[in-house]
Amino acid sequence: MFPRMALSLTTLLIIPLAAIPAGALDLDTNAFVDIVEGITIGETLAMTFGDVALNDGTITINTDGSVSDPNLISFDATGASQGAFSITSIAGGAYDIVVLETIPVAGLLLDNFQISIDGAGDEAGSDTFVGVTLTNAVSTLDVGGDLTVDSALAVVGDNQSIGYRVQVNFN
Repeated sequence: MFPRMALSLTTLLIIPLAAIPAGALDLDTNAFVDIVEGITIGETLAMTFGDVALNDGTITINTDGSVSDPNLISFDATGASQGAFSITSIAGGAYDIVVLETIPVAGLLLDNFQISIDGAGDEAGSDTFVGVTLTNAVSTLDVGGDLTVDSALAVVGDNQSIGYRVQVNFN
């Protein structure tokens, strides 16, 4: 009877040990994130073409505010100005900038946008500018473009407002 008892006691001691994990550890660790300020943009100067005749033609406002008027449809080029915007973002980053007409006016087409960042050379010929570098945390974006007048559709009136959108996205 004693040998059986020894076997039973040994079994009772081994079974509870088998239920305990060989080793369990908890490890607290960290996740990392960089929080950066997003892009902000604000208009500091409205694009203005001034007084324009009800004649067919195109007038261009350049990013420096100068006017090109080969069809002689402007009455007062001194009242014209480029659009100017203040962009706050990460200095040295690459951005895509899109400029598009959003609210058309009958007989008036705003198109062929050009941009300049902080007075640098113009980037022209498209409505989408890819990989533009903003060298400063606060940059000035100047926007120029063409206004084409179709005298058959345009109407005489003051303060006609052609909407356009400037989008700045991280590249």
